[in-house]
Amino acid sequence: MSKKSLQVLFFIIISIVIFSFFYFDLHNLLRIEHIETVKEYFLNLGAIAPVYMVLIYILFNLAAIPRVFFTIFSGYIFGFFYGFLFAWLATIAGLIVTFISIRYLFKDKFVEKFGDKALVEKLNNLIEKRGLLMVIFLRAIYIVPSSVLNYSFGFTKIKTVTYLIGSAIGFIPVVLINVYLGYEINQKLNSSHPFDYTQLILPVIIAIFVLFLIKYLLKKFKLNGLLKSL
Repeated sequence: MSKKSLQVLFFIIISIVIFSFFYFDLHNLLRIEHIETVKEYFLNLGAIAPVYMVLIYILFNLAAIPRVFFTIFSGYIFGFFYGFLFAWLATIAGLIVTFISIRYLFKDKFVEKFGDKALVEKLNNLIEKRGLLMVIFLRAIYIVPSSVLNYSFGFTKIKTVTYLIGSAIGFIPVVLINVYLGYEINQKLNSSHPFDYTQLILPVIIAIFVLFLIKYLLKKFKLNGLLKSL
């Protein structure tokens, strides 16, 4: 299949996913009051439930649809350990498929049109100097939406393995906190005991650790100055 045909197929898939998401009101399922309905559906899938979750992540990544609900839901249905494992692997699978698709199908056209722009050159220089740390930093702080990063980095000179490793590391605290939240929601909804606020200690510690790690990286590798130079 030619690259032109793959580009058309890419847009068709995205269009179908977005159309289905809104036409069938699937966005209403991403609400806390419907979490038991979605849980029952996934439980009925049995052992292939994680596979379905990975496919959903991939399609949602391609269509730039937020996936935070499924990260929380993973902790709700699979528990803390397996919930984190499935959500983390699904997240990595989704972002790498999007990254590779964008790079293979559209990077040439992007470079042809914008490759000589000063902003693009500065971004590529920044990536050459601090590529891995930059990806970890942007994933961990979660200021820029994941889907935007997937598309944006696909147009840069960053190596695929660097992007994959950086994203895999950077996503750990975000996925961990979301999965833990889902796990605690499950414990709360299925327990008659009052909520134990000491259970918030772990995510708070993780959040504080991430903040100090980011501050350390900014200072040690002078990322503040590099980012401002853009």
